Amino acid sequence: MKKIISLMAGLIAVIAAGLAALVYKWSVTPYGRMHPFMGIILKVSVLTGAHKWDDKNLPKVRQQIDRVKPRIPVAAVEDRVIEGQHGPFPVRIYTPEGTGPFPVLVYYHGGGFAAGSIQSHENVARHLARDAGAVVVSVEYHRSPEHPFPAAFDDAYTAVQWAETNADSFNGDASRLIVAGDSAGGNLAAAVSLKARDENGPRIGLQVLLYAVTSLMNIETESRHQFAGYVLTDDMVRHIHSWYLPNEADAASLYASPLNAADYAGLPPAYIMTAEFDPLLDDGMFYASHLRQAGVPVTYQMYEGMLHGFLSFEDVVAMVPGALHFYPQPGMVYADVREVIRKTFT
Repeated sequence: MKKIISLMAGLIAVIAAGLAALVYKWSVTPYGRMHPFMGIILKVSVLTGAHKWDDKNLPKVRQQIDRVKPRIPVAAVEDRVIEGQHGPFPVRIYTPEGTGPFPVLVYYHGGGFAAGSIQSHENVARHLARDAGAVVVSVEYHRSPEHPFPAAFDDAYTAVQWAETNADSFNGDASRLIVAGDSAGGNLAAAVSLKARDENGPRIGLQVLLYAVTSLMNIETESRHQFAGYVLTDDMVRHIHSWYLPNEADAASLYASPLNAADYAGLPPAYIMTAEFDPLLDDGMFYASHLRQAGVPVTYQMYEGMLHGFLSFEDVVAMVPGALHFYPQPGMVYADVREVIRKTFT
């Protein structure tokens, strides 16, 4: 019996060592080492074809992305519908524990303007409510290719107008108004901030841009070149652009490419988060630089070892019992946001 146990223990040790070596290999890149979980996720996504976005596969991509189960508890969840220029669209309101009124955070999900939804970013929104201490209005804007630019942007602006006007109805404090978004949603948050400034619109006190795309123009940056294929493949990006911007000239609009704005003065303070192995790393870094040069207060944080979309990857990591213990980065981002909110409105 002892001999069998020893053999089994040895076999397990060999398998564990082999897996560790494989994960290490997957996490090594020409530009440094990724977090091991990022290496696994990137490898699995390539093997399963999760990054194959085209006209035929878009419905399947949407369906796969939306398979998210709520994990993060909040005090209350409420669904409402807003009337927009392109038809009605839903919002989901997450209220944290505690006594309000709370800061109002209008959140725009990522997904390349074509995928993603309230459902796909359920736990990101719940985290922001619980961990950042804000009532979150998660917006399901009209998506491309069915509704190209400026439909998503128009909905995003309508949503923040609605949130400011109706804050009292969901225990929100309209004097502490925040726009936030990840990836494509970060683009919308930045664009909404520009329009609100330009047209004396909602009094936005803070913009939270999470690995945001700040330019939809065909610009060459070091990070877009180095990390092409790291989650965001060239083929995926081409489809996203063609769906959202069938009229290529629209890419020059500052509401499609906030990095193309002529002036950044007077914009709300910003929290800008980027990921080290992300083609959009420079998008966020450049935008932070432009805001600072215009005198806008900026808190900038680059998360080492991370891929584009790492906040949403928490749902994948959580499927392995105990694995979140080794994946603190998303929690650190939400803590950052909470602290920036506290400093901004104190």
